[in-house]
Amino acid sequence: MSTLQYVREIISKQISTLSNPIGEDKKALESEPYHNLQKSSVLLESRCFNDPQLQDKKCRQILSKLIYLINQGEKFNDQESLSLFFGITKLFSSNNVDLRRMIYLMIKEFKDENSMYVVISCLAKDITSKNDLFRINALRTLPYVLDQSNLVQLDRYLKNAILEKSQPISSAALIAGLQIFRISPDFIRKWTNEVADRLNSKYPQNSFHALLLLHEIKSNDKVTFTKILTGLTKETLVPIANMQVIRFIREILNTDELDQQYEKLFIEYLLRQIHKSQEIVIFEACKALCDLKSLSNKDLQPMVQIVTVFLQSSNVINKFVALKILNRLISNPIRRSLITPSQIEPLIQDSNKSLSSLAVSILLKVCQETNIERLLNQIYEYLNDMSDEFKIDVLRSVKALAKNSPTKWKSIISFLQQTFKCEASQEFKKYSIEIFEFIIHEIPEARENAIMALADYIEDCQQSALQLSVLSILNREASKKQCPTRVIRIVNNRLHLEDAEIRAAAVGVLGKFLLHYPKEKANLIELLQAAAQDPDEEVRNRSRFYISESAAPKEENTPLSIEELDAIEAYLQQNIQEIQQSNEEVLQLEKIMAYAEQNKGKIKKTEVLQELVEEELIQTHESESGFETYKKLFKESTIFCDYGVLRKSSRAQNLTDSKCEYLVTVVKHFFDNHIILEYKVKNTLDNVTLSDVSLELTIKNVNLQFERIVPAKQIQPQCASNILVGLQFNPNLRLVSSNIQSILTFTVNENGTTYQDEYQTEDFIITYSDFFLPIQWFKKFQTEWESLKTQEMSATYQLDYKNTDIAIKELVKHFGFQVCDNSDQIQTQNKFHTLLLSGKYLDAKSALVICQIGFQQNIGCVLKIKCKSEDDNLSTNIVETLG
Repeated sequence: MSTLQYVREIISKQISTLSNPIGEDKKALESEPYHNLQKSSVLLESRCFNDPQLQDKKCRQILSKLIYLINQGEKFNDQESLSLFFGITKLFSSNNVDLRRMIYLMIKEFKDENSMYVVISCLAKDITSKNDLFRINALRTLPYVLDQSNLVQLDRYLKNAILEKSQPISSAALIAGLQIFRISPDFIRKWTNEVADRLNSKYPQNSFHALLLLHEIKSNDKVTFTKILTGLTKETLVPIANMQVIRFIREILNTDELDQQYEKLFIEYLLRQIHKSQEIVIFEACKALCDLKSLSNKDLQPMVQIVTVFLQSSNVINKFVALKILNRLISNPIRRSLITPSQIEPLIQDSNKSLSSLAVSILLKVCQETNIERLLNQIYEYLNDMSDEFKIDVLRSVKALAKNSPTKWKSIISFLQQTFKCEASQEFKKYSIEIFEFIIHEIPEARENAIMALADYIEDCQQSALQLSVLSILNREASKKQCPTRVIRIVNNRLHLEDAEIRAAAVGVLGKFLLHYPKEKANLIELLQAAAQDPDEEVRNRSRFYISESAAPKEENTPLSIEELDAIEAYLQQNIQEIQQSNEEVLQLEKIMAYAEQNKGKIKKTEVLQELVEEELIQTHESESGFETYKKLFKESTIFCDYGVLRKSSRAQNLTDSKCEYLVTVVKHFFDNHIILEYKVKNTLDNVTLSDVSLELTIKNVNLQFERIVPAKQIQPQCASNILVGLQFNPNLRLVSSNIQSILTFTVNENGTTYQDEYQTEDFIITYSDFFLPIQWFKKFQTEWESLKTQEMSATYQLDYKNTDIAIKELVKHFGFQVCDNSDQIQTQNKFHTLLLSGKYLDAKSALVICQIGFQQNIGCVLKIKCKSEDDNLSTNIVETLG
């Protein structure tokens, strides 16, 4: 047939297909021929498995139908599965290659534990068959049907298969060994010599699979496996095996305390691999080098130069992997000086959006303060073209930028305002709001601008959840008396334009303004009186509550301030004799304050804490009797007894202002793997009873999970009650830090009127220092350090502290440890300072920390931290808290 005739036939077929209106339906039926298949009919057809004369093609079709039904989620009962299993085993009498492959698939689905000897016998026969295809598939199926009793009789067959000259058979045997290792590790460990023999195979798959199996065999003998890896570094391996050797070397360097000789050998090997011709080997070596904290920036420069060469490659995949490696490298802040932004900036305009988005993320992490504004403007042009995943990654980098360069808050706020206008998911915009909240809390000079930017956003926002998030932030800031009053107009607009839920939240914000901003009282009462006529009951009740609250008489005897206490103390010390001899009332506040005015600047500040002024709110549980009481209560509790022994309790922390209608404090109780938060809620309102008082928590750490809660059933007027919340933290982590947001939810019964309400408390933080108690050693620190015979963990970090004095104070605060040997006293002649700290984890395990603090002009503050404790995992967690 000529080419012209062939083309004509194709065109005529296409025309006939177009002219046939049911052509597409016919194709659909052909692509899914079993769409109307019934399980009963297939089970009926499967009886042909028992025929003396098997029809290979028919049996194969029935097995295909069974696989289709299984993939569609069809279930078979025990009787049906058993019947099918015995029927399938009879098909082993056929030598048809295609049918045999289907049999192997079906055995995995319908295996019967009591009849596996039949299948294993057939598989053993296939393993010794002369048909390579039978041998390969039998080896792959064997691990799914084996148990401990069958292993010994198959040992010789499997060892012979590993040493086969045929690459597919040897690889299938090695993979079977990997799967059998999970069932019986001791059985596979006898294969060490056979597996090691395949390491130098000329076939890539054999070397790779042998290396994986050898790693499993030697998993409990790190010393021997290290020696094996040392030998492999001198061999010429195929690329895929070479890549796996690099991965194992990285694992050993990062997790084990190596002899310096081995460590030097492995690092030199990795540095040699970055000059190889195979790209997968180069990239794997670069990733391994990125994770090594013991290397200096100078050691890593050759690796960075090679990675940046790939940025110029025409291969998109190579460019993307190179960017991922650089992104991984700069996750350690001390490495950021290795990257030159000019090498990455051209990739922002790349047509591949994954490349451009990743380049943006890296540039945000390494850019200098002078370039922040230009870079943010450039990024916004490409923001709409990025995927949501990369958009959120960009926001994470912007948050880090706000933390590291707070002086550039204007540019950052401007960029975040623009993100509200771009087309993106609700999650993306919610993250933008969280960054605004971070700026409000952490950058005081940016507070007002950030609040106004959020307030402006709700004017155009169409998503209720985002509006509620913004109103919640405004509510908190208004209660702190730190919210600009221009927000009132914007919030009031919500009462006329939005649904009931948002109107209720807006009333809450206006109510906080009314209680805390007396200059705006007249206008706000007018606005709330209008809201009191709202068709929604919740909005009306909230409006009336805040109006009545503002009209309630204020207490005449306000608590004394710290300054007044200082003045009273100084006045008493100065006039003690006159006071004792006089019969007149000399302790008049007017006299005392007049004395304070005359001696302004001379009165010594007392170290009385502000919390002592509100003594009725504070319950410290530091005394032995108080702690022991809690210990006994939790041990005998039916709800929390499974948490184990109470290790430590914190001071009580106020979560509300002393003049609020509900006074809330929290105490943190620490156990081995759990934390109990004890909220004490005091109802200061008359004629108001709270019932079903519970909490909604927002925990911003995936390693800390809510587990259980014990709510308060009822809180009478002028009474208090406790709410207990149980949290569980990741058992692999000894230390967890998280911000906790709490919202009280309850039913209010006021003069016979009942309604649901909620109350936002201030956020608080579970810090790393909460887990420790400072302890002072009677011996010298160095003596204790040497006597602690455990593994030493270390790491190096770049910190944002301006000088050594600040670094010392912040590190002591961060860990909550005791300073030892007066090491907080700085010796000016030294180039670096050594800070010695000691503490006790949950009053159970001792920990020692050595912090070596130095400054370099081009890097800033550099910290090398070393830690020893009675638990190696604890030492690792302590070191990683600064990461």
